[in-house]
Amino acid sequence: MLPFDMVKVFKALADPVRLTIVRGLLADSPGAERHCSTFGLTVTRATRSHHFKVLREAGLIRVVDKGNMAVAVLRWDEIEHELPGLVQLIRHTDN
Repeated sequence: MLPFDMVKVFKALADPVRLTIVRGLLADSPGAERHCSTFGLTVTRATRSHHFKVLREAGLIRVVDKGNMAVAVLRWDEIEHELPGLVQLIRHTDN
């Protein structure tokens, strides 16, 4: 999926909910898996699914099928390799 489409990446990160999701994944260890319900989002299930789809299509996360559920994983290493400094920028920029 690399290299990243910069327009998709920045459009994905421009939404506060998606930025919250990425920051939540950044707070975990690299490679950590999180279910979409663990982010404390105050949006409907359908809207939440849409946000994860946008992040996946932008290449920022991958979704791992765990049978009866799916979890999100930040593509941390790939982002750092292709877009050096973006992870630090996301961490240290206010909404």
